[in-house]
Amino acid sequence: MFLDVQQAVVERRLTMSAPDYVGYLSTVSAYLQLPQSKRQQAYDAITRVLPQRVEIAADIIAHLARRRSE
Repeated sequence: MFLDVQQAVVERRLTMSAPDYVGYLSTVSAYLQLPQSKRQQAYDAITRVLPQRVEIAADIIAHLARRRSE
């Protein structure tokens, strides 16, 4: 359906504190769907096993293409 498809990757590596990482997780829909008590249990369990600093890959992937004419 598309022509001249191009992909660009902007590599991003972030380091954040464990509390900031759990704060980030609180924006993820998979956690937001949990009942509040289960959500807090999950955050607590994650916090117990995280190092003080968390490194994450936060790459941005962009695609550019032209729609094929019919």
